[in-house]
Amino acid sequence: MKKTRVLIVEDEPIIAADLEDRLVELGYDVAPPCDSGEAVLAFLKEEKVDLVLMDIQLAGNLDGIETAQKILETQRLPILFLTSNVDDATFNRAKATQPVAFLSKPFRGKDLKHAIDLAISRAVPTTSAPAASAENAPACLFNDRLFIKVKDRMIRLFLADILWLEADDYYCKLVTKDKEYLITQTLKQMGGSLSGIPEFMRVHRSFIVNLSHVEEIGDLFVSIRKKQIPLNKSSKDEITARLQKI
Repeated sequence: MKKTRVLIVEDEPIIAADLEDRLVELGYDVAPPCDSGEAVLAFLKEEKVDLVLMDIQLAGNLDGIETAQKILETQRLPILFLTSNVDDATFNRAKATQPVAFLSKPFRGKDLKHAIDLAISRAVPTTSAPAASAENAPACLFNDRLFIKVKDRMIRLFLADILWLEADDYYCKLVTKDKEYLITQTLKQMGGSLSGIPEFMRVHRSFIVNLSHVEEIGDLFVSIRKKQIPLNKSSKDEITARLQKI
């Protein structure tokens, strides 16, 4: 029977070594530990693991939460956060990445094993990008339409009916003329999915608009159905060029 392969992400060498020893004793296959988010992302491009044990404080420019978010942009991999003293704001940031569990340091080997086994049993058996599976993905793009996950079902929305998308922390609010939807993807992720469609343009760090619905263009905003959406100064000329193509 294939052993569960675990990747440890911890910037304290002593703690990483202790974790590795514990995991080996518990019967897991342990990948070489990483101490930074950058190292993790590079490693996962070449290697596969079944679960990531992620400390929140890491070496490098990315913390554990930012690293988890980047991992989940490309694969559905269970992530278990290791925490010490975490404030509410940090906890809420981490929670937005939907980790399989939190383990507070110090923890017992028994608790570690239970958390890993539970995480693996609940994991989606795929390493493909979320958008490849309509059943599990929060949002899937198909030609002229988008399917978004709402509760336990996928809802169809035609791209032409979308007015704008708005960043909402680690989520994204999608607005149509009739309704608003909260999607469990970031605006950056949604922007990547819509990047090949000329009607959709990111006009501000917090907004992507459907140019087909723009009614007014000001120096600092665009207007859609009386909603004034902030506009980056550098985007105004690009909007005009885009409108000529759609």
